[in-house]
Amino acid sequence: MPSHNNHHKSVTPLIEISLLRLAVLPSECGLYVIKVLQITLIALLFTLHAYAQSPYPEDRAHDFESKGVGLTETLLKFSVQQHLPIAIEYIDSDSMNRPIDVCVKNETIPQALASILSHGQGYTWKLQNGLIEIKNKHASKRAEAQLNTVIPVFQISERQTVASSSAVLSWELTVALDPNLRKRGYAIITGDGSSEVKPATMTNQTVRQILGYMILNSRAQGWIVAGPPKCLGFTPYCGLWYMIEHEPFSPSYEFVLSEVRENL
Repeated sequence: MPSHNNHHKSVTPLIEISLLRLAVLPSECGLYVIKVLQITLIALLFTLHAYAQSPYPEDRAHDFESKGVGLTETLLKFSVQQHLPIAIEYIDSDSMNRPIDVCVKNETIPQALASILSHGQGYTWKLQNGLIEIKNKHASKRAEAQLNTVIPVFQISERQTVASSSAVLSWELTVALDPNLRKRGYAIITGDGSSEVKPATMTNQTVRQILGYMILNSRAQGWIVAGPPKCLGFTPYCGLWYMIEHEPFSPSYEFVLSEVRENL
């Protein structure tokens, strides 16, 4: 089983967000096509020297202030500033559209997360193998079951990217839910600019665990559910997740979150 240990990387003052939108579509020849729509935005970041660090109770958060954006965007901004990989497993209209103000000074990372999440209802968070997982008691049971689906064997080859790995994982989940689809085969269409994932062969890992490995072993920043509970897990209506890539990235999330807003 591959190691999930965190690692530090030196990056430039540029940041980039790559949004991957997954859809499993039938083609005319009976082949299922996994389509990955990748949107990239580059902006300046002040200084960013390392990321994928684990927040322990004694770790202090850098001073952080955010005004006039929703809880989800505030979490993403905070995770970038603090260099923390993140998985946001719940969004709704309130967390996307109701603006909140947050000011963090001289607090630990757990205290800062608790302060941000206090602006919503039903939120919890936990640290899982170096990845901050944001959860909510109102989350979709259907999506939860799909994220907990076990993939018997999942292989990431040499030079395989986050985009292609995510697309293959989406297909493997589709087949796990409907094994009859495997005989039709699949093709992967990806955009350029996705970072590479450390090669690995994983056995009997859940979709959530594989996503976590991809985040912690690439330049990805995290992943976020594709929409609110009412649509999660239905492809191509909403899908299940978007990958947020780190090559390096932008703290401006308006563009990436616009895709999520389409599913509200």
